[in-house]
Amino acid sequence: MRIERLGGPILAPWRLMWAVARRLGTIWNTTLYRLAGSKIGAGSQLKFGVRFGEPAKVKVGKNCVIWGGTASSAEGSAAMLSIGDGVQINSNVHLDNTGTLTIGDGALISENCVLYTHDHGLDPRSEPVTAPKIVGTDVWIGAHSIILPRCTELGAGSIVGAGSVVTKSVPPGAIVAGAPAKIVGSRR
Repeated sequence: MRIERLGGPILAPWRLMWAVARRLGTIWNTTLYRLAGSKIGAGSQLKFGVRFGEPAKVKVGKNCVIWGGTASSAEGSAAMLSIGDGVQINSNVHLDNTGTLTIGDGALISENCVLYTHDHGLDPRSEPVTAPKIVGTDVWIGAHSIILPRCTELGAGSIVGAGSVVTKSVPPGAIVAGAPAKIVGSRR
């Protein structure tokens, strides 16, 4: 008898229970953030493990999916996080919304990315210097990318290659890659 046949029927109920538990965790997490003051649009899902530092200052559009391990944090009281409709943020993304972060409709942020909206200059104990950041519509940020505070805008339709370090704003439709990121092509 093959091992696959032995494990299949026995593990099937456990897989079903695990899938149900994950779905209930998503419903619970989304409901919990709504109760905490987050404005979350219809059809949006905050998977179990999403953490918003200041839930009352978070707005999520319709039909968004934010995977577990994603976290937002902020220093100061002016921080806002606004996510448009149809946005997907994959696991383990860090969103710094100290200087206000706006993510446009249809944006996709891949795993393990970091988006910064503030800097401390050369003194890590100094007051943060904020820089509002706009991620345009239909922007795709590749896995393991870092978007630094001096990049105040990722233009509509732009693509950031995986593992890039973006140090300045990106024009609409541009494809950037590298560390520091440079324009390597055009999407349109």
